[in-house]
Amino acid sequence: MNFRAVGLMLGVVLLLMAGFLLVPLGVAVGYGESYGPFAFSAGIVALVGGAIAIVLRGSTVTAEGRPDYFRREGLAVVGLAWLIGGMAGALPYLFAGTFDSISDALFESVSGLTTTGSTVMSGKGIDDMPHGIAFWRSFTHWLGGFGIVMVFVVIFPTGGRSLFRSEIPGIAREAGHHRVRDSALALMRIYVGISLIEGVLLWLAGMTPFDAVLHTFGTIATGGFSNHSQSVAYFDSLPIEMILTLFMFLCGFNFAIYDTLLRVGPRPAWRKVVGSVEARSYVIIGVGATLLIATVLWFWGGSASSGDPSLPDYRSFGTALRHSVFQVVCLNTSTGFGTVDFDKWPQVCRVLLMMLAVIGACAGSTGGGIKVVRMLIVGRAAILGVRRFVRPRAIHAVRMDGQSLDEGIVASVTGYFSLWIIVFLSGTVFIASYGYDLVTSSTAVLATLNNIGPGLHKVGPAMNFAELPDLVKLVLTVFMILGRLEFYAVVALFVPGFWKR
Repeated sequence: MNFRAVGLMLGVVLLLMAGFLLVPLGVAVGYGESYGPFAFSAGIVALVGGAIAIVLRGSTVTAEGRPDYFRREGLAVVGLAWLIGGMAGALPYLFAGTFDSISDALFESVSGLTTTGSTVMSGKGIDDMPHGIAFWRSFTHWLGGFGIVMVFVVIFPTGGRSLFRSEIPGIAREAGHHRVRDSALALMRIYVGISLIEGVLLWLAGMTPFDAVLHTFGTIATGGFSNHSQSVAYFDSLPIEMILTLFMFLCGFNFAIYDTLLRVGPRPAWRKVVGSVEARSYVIIGVGATLLIATVLWFWGGSASSGDPSLPDYRSFGTALRHSVFQVVCLNTSTGFGTVDFDKWPQVCRVLLMMLAVIGACAGSTGGGIKVVRMLIVGRAAILGVRRFVRPRAIHAVRMDGQSLDEGIVASVTGYFSLWIIVFLSGTVFIASYGYDLVTSSTAVLATLNNIGPGLHKVGPAMNFAELPDLVKLVLTVFMILGRLEFYAVVALFVPGFWKR
């Protein structure tokens, strides 16, 4: 392990964070607000990062000019970058007095960077945020959705393949026929381009430019932070909800499809979608869940049957469908926006939404969750086990898109799934030990581990995570990073052999 190279790259990540902090500083200046919190934060982060970079300069190359870091160094940087990035991102909250507690500031910062969307802020705190803080809170979503490390790959002078492969989650990490840096640049252009298109559409649909920018950040990164305590329900606009739903859904696909669209054209991209069992399953799951939940809500009736005036009247199938499709796409892509308190829906709807949150979107997307392709592989591996039991001498293989998967990939996916279950159960027991009910405990873990945002009951869409003890918040903060990096890059840091030279 080249510790000096790891240190140098982390120093550069801090310098990047310092540069990013200048953006909300400009927003604060533009709105005539105090820019001190961002100036102090940027100065401290730049000082620390610059000192590290100067002391360790040249550590990533050999005397012959070849890269002197490989996969282990890349994994170490990816795993640690999100932790130090979260610490740097927490400074403005502390300097601005948004939070008095370090654990709260770190929770909010990491929630933003990992595109989780869980919050410890009250409704009044969200509505009363200064523009600069509100911008930074949502901007961390946008940065985290693309990946701070991805930006690092683009600008770092040597190598970056290990960083790229460690940062881009999924079973197949496609880079086309480009070099790694070219692939990172292509993905960056796609990410920025989609953001610009959505921002303009939201503005034309009636949002203010500031609201449009912040909700674009939350949508493209599938994060879900809003500068209104009512979230998207604040606007009460069908066109706005349709635009947000469309872009959340699109960002749940593998971004390699959009790379193919730009490089080769619409027909090859369409063939890629149609030929991918993951993409087809993602669409089928979304459509099926939407229709099922809408039908349940329609028969239930909402306020008409429950007598709760805070609920919509679902005797209109159109209203049921409108709320169903928005929340299904939100939970399936782990975005976390809200137009209604779905924690008041019938139990079957709540269970279905949590199941969608577990499954998640496609690999290679900005969405969270276990990912559709992993669920497909685990399911097919289970069926394969039964077939082997029935016919032990026959040759069996897990197939995806017409190809047999290597047993190493299947083992890796099933290992990931096992790790997820172990962490989920352990986290649920840990939170329940503080006296919280099973629904709150389990969905708090699910919401952070799968980067969803809201859970149910005491951490539901109309609530927040503020009342949880500081130690629980810190554990859930770690869960957010675990979910964002999909376990292996973080778990590897705790394996002693990983750090040996």
